Amino acid sequence: MRDVVVFILFVVMLPICMVRPWVGVLCFSFLAYNRTQDLTWGFARSLPLAQSVAIAMIVGWLVWEYRPIWKRDPRVQAMVFLVLWVGISMFSNHLRWNYVGHRYIELVKVIFVSLLTGGLMISRQRLRQLFMCVGIALGFYGAKNGIMYAVGGSETIVGPGGMLKDNNDFALAMVMNFPILVYMGPELRNLDKRGKLFHYGFWGVAACSMLTLVATGSRGGFLSLGAVMGWMVMKTRYKVPAIVAAILLAIVGWQFVPQDYKDRMATILEPGKDASAMGRLISWQVATNMIIAKPITGIGFNNMVHEYHNYMTGIVLPEGYGEGAKVAHNSYFQIWAESGTPAYLSFMFMIISTILLMRRVVSRAKREGDDWVIPYAQAIECTFIGFLVGATFLNRAHFDLVYQLVAAAACLPGIVAYERVHGGASARRKGPRLAQEVSVREGGTVTRVRPS
Repeated sequence: MRDVVVFILFVVMLPICMVRPWVGVLCFSFLAYNRTQDLTWGFARSLPLAQSVAIAMIVGWLVWEYRPIWKRDPRVQAMVFLVLWVGISMFSNHLRWNYVGHRYIELVKVIFVSLLTGGLMISRQRLRQLFMCVGIALGFYGAKNGIMYAVGGSETIVGPGGMLKDNNDFALAMVMNFPILVYMGPELRNLDKRGKLFHYGFWGVAACSMLTLVATGSRGGFLSLGAVMGWMVMKTRYKVPAIVAAILLAIVGWQFVPQDYKDRMATILEPGKDASAMGRLISWQVATNMIIAKPITGIGFNNMVHEYHNYMTGIVLPEGYGEGAKVAHNSYFQIWAESGTPAYLSFMFMIISTILLMRRVVSRAKREGDDWVIPYAQAIECTFIGFLVGATFLNRAHFDLVYQLVAAAACLPGIVAYERVHGGASARRKGPRLAQEVSVREGGTVTRVRPS
């Protein structure tokens, strides 16, 4: 039955994605984060849903609503430079195309979809739709698994599949989705008659996502959520009540979590006594040796699993050490060791500058009365804070959501400018020549507006 439902939805949505490419972007994003096919058990599981939607979306973009995807934004430029340099690094080292080729193609697809998201997202309405799409896609698993855990689940929860299958990766996705759910709740309250339902629904899913995070048993997820909640508390105007509420929530919540979860979190303070933590420390030393040996091009994209033993010189293994996964266990070491210093610097610039841009957007919005954009900017900022902490323990430098949110962040000043000029009017989409184009400087000043 699930296969039939998914197939019917696919048949209905495919032509819509072609005629309305923005719907195609939303549909593709939902499939990427929700992994809808993994919920089926039959013929729909092997259907090329994402590929078909991507083709329809690209055709619709070229035919019905062509907008340039290249922006004069340093974050977008860093994103494109990153994927190009990763390719240069891959071809300048031992190329194992059968092993890494499809991975690099997937990375190119991720960057292209992110650029297309930025090219088509030119209004407040589309910005809201993207955030709702991401929130619902990931929130589905936050709600489902949180409820299952609350009614008596005891097994460690993992993600639906793909990049989210590992429990630690799944925990990071839940943490990154948490600020989106929290900040989008009030934003949706005045949307229409269903606004209150969306408001409390998103907050309820955020609460369930915290339970899901506990169920994953991820220590990195625990630290990431703590950082995100602390950052969110400091950004509210009611800091003292928020701090008190956060402390009470932490105390009460800690009393109800299982003892095995408390014991696992306690190992954060004693990494030398935990085999998993020791494995991470050793992997970081191996990655450091790789960086020192090849600081410019690295050892090659996704080559660490093959080159791991060649860079263990000088590393003293503890007694009884069992060899684990030959990965960096750290997104920063991963991209630095595999693709070199230029890739690492562009990646860090992309993340840090996005956070700083969101802070400037909030500051400017408060001065000039564009308060509607503040929840979006703060959601992106807090999401990246969660990623910065969680990425310290995971190989997720190329997570789709990171690049798509960078592209969305680069669009915010332009969307604010568009709202000022057009007063919230919907964008026309009757062909390339009628596509609106809004260009802005870094500060958000309109430099060119071509109405439809």
